Amino acid sequence: MRMGFRDLGSSERSVRTGLWIARHMPPWAGYGLGQLVSRVIAWRKPEIFGIVRANLSHVVGPAVGDDKLDDIARRVFAHAGQCYYDFYHALDRPLHVYRDLVHISDSFIERVKSAMSDGCGVLVLGLHMSNFDLGMLSLCAHGLEMQALSLANPEAGFRLQNRLRAQEGLEVTAISAESLRTAIRRLKRGGLVMTGIDRPVPEDEALVPFFGQPAYLPLGPARLALMTDALAFVGGCRYHPDTGYALHFTGPIDMLHSGDRRQDILLGARRLAAATEEYVRAHPEQWLMFHPVWPDPSTR
Repeated sequence: MRMGFRDLGSSERSVRTGLWIARHMPPWAGYGLGQLVSRVIAWRKPEIFGIVRANLSHVVGPAVGDDKLDDIARRVFAHAGQCYYDFYHALDRPLHVYRDLVHISDSFIERVKSAMSDGCGVLVLGLHMSNFDLGMLSLCAHGLEMQALSLANPEAGFRLQNRLRAQEGLEVTAISAESLRTAIRRLKRGGLVMTGIDRPVPEDEALVPFFGQPAYLPLGPARLALMTDALAFVGGCRYHPDTGYALHFTGPIDMLHSGDRRQDILLGARRLAAATEEYVRAHPEQWLMFHPVWPDPSTR
């Protein structure tokens, strides 16, 4: 079967190809291959390139010209190649090694552990920024046991990635009624749950303002925080060529309990979106989001 651009990262074949490359190529070659693939994608401009470009146009605004926008989109694919290589290359190492691969401040780790020891749940809402997979493993390496809520009905490639994450100590559960009940119990008992904050959910009943436009951001994270009174942190991974990967966190984000459940959820989602914007705005070339976050204006 031929693998197209849409299969990048989502098909089992693409994941297995990435694993082979990471195990048999040195970093300079793996990164170079990622740069080459990104240039081919920018030249061919498949549908997935258009999706990334459209998302970025909301982030950087109309002042950025077409050529600059094309280059930022190309850099997204180049950075994705680097992140996939580094993640696959790091697998099967002792858990403590991940602490050195992604920096997390001691103050955040202590804050989370203190809250959990007091019986308060912690909800970490992660962006698809830079090497978020390595970031999750680094949290585990700091002795934090967590449940990670992943995509419902994931494609074959994502299922394989979830198995790889689970092998490294993560409890990964696809979103379902049962896994959500488990997450709620865990948070109410002072546990740690992690899920995505920027993966679009077009099926939700309301859109959330994001960079000034209604977006498909999920309402579930705000709903989960309100149901459990957990401390909600927004977290994003960033890469710097001199210092490597680092996880940064914002929060806890205040959730309002006014008695109007729907309005509380919408307000909570807006507050989470505002925190999310800061990470994406700072490094749009590291926002690895390959699905439409905003409605297509041509279909309205």
